[in-house]
Amino acid sequence: MLERHVDWLAKRFSIVSVDEIAQHLQSGRAFPRPAAAVTFDDGYSDVYHHAYPLLQRKGIPWAVFVVTGLVGTGTPQIFDRLHLLLRAADSRGIPPARAVSVALESLGMRLPDLNSATPSQNDCFRVMTMLLTSLPARIIEELIAVLERRVPMYKEELRECAPLTWDMIGTMHRNGVTIGSHTKSHTLLTTETLNVARRELAESKQALEVKLQTRINHFAYPDGRFNPLVVQAVKSAGYGFGYSICLHRDPHLPLLTIPRKVLWERSCMNALGRFSSSIMHCQAHWFFDTKDRCQHDHSTVRSGDVNAKLN
Repeated sequence: MLERHVDWLAKRFSIVSVDEIAQHLQSGRAFPRPAAAVTFDDGYSDVYHHAYPLLQRKGIPWAVFVVTGLVGTGTPQIFDRLHLLLRAADSRGIPPARAVSVALESLGMRLPDLNSATPSQNDCFRVMTMLLTSLPARIIEELIAVLERRVPMYKEELRECAPLTWDMIGTMHRNGVTIGSHTKSHTLLTTETLNVARRELAESKQALEVKLQTRINHFAYPDGRFNPLVVQAVKSAGYGFGYSICLHRDPHLPLLTIPRKVLWERSCMNALGRFSSSIMHCQAHWFFDTKDRCQHDHSTVRSGDVNAKLN
């Protein structure tokens, strides 16, 4: 499916690097032909095993945004671990919201929205999203630790979500793949204090620059979430270009809020489960999306950060 996506794009766009996209946006110069860049977030090892050989064979430039704190650890992303635990609970007949409520109570916490969740809101993805957007990463990790003691997971599921190693990243970098930052731990920056956000941005950038001996200029927001303070923090950390997953732009720092269109395995399939060029066309031209329909709030700043001063 990835190959179908890439082949469709290559027939209709000049596929260029994110550096070329950034340079043209910075200068205001238009491409002679519609251009597109291919990027991957999160730094899963399957990018190295599957995307890397495919795109190298086709001679297509691309970029991967890495969560540096997980590189080489074998530990999946925080949201993968949480989702797998909620699925495990659900498979044992425990509603995800109930499993989380009991775990939070053991930590002396509660989220009222969980107790009032309707059956349609009680699926694993919705509960996971509610938690990730309501709680800082530190609390999520404590919650995961409680759930892990109560709901065991299969090791094979964890291996499928394994992150890249530094050797994999180094090999791709030496062969022309652009490496960018996706924070240190994939925390949603809009749910954290400004100091935590700054550390996530700076330490990730520093780790990549030390390991790869090159300047890291590109950053992708975890889950595409940003607000004015977060965008300013990205600028202060020294990134030149930032990438979201919607059409919203920061009018003051548009180069730090460059839109990207998310494609996933089934995003361009028809009712028969086959690749659809028509649906791909609609996805690539944002026909299913508008600025006003973005599900993320890009304006609200957490109350604790309102008076924070930026460098």
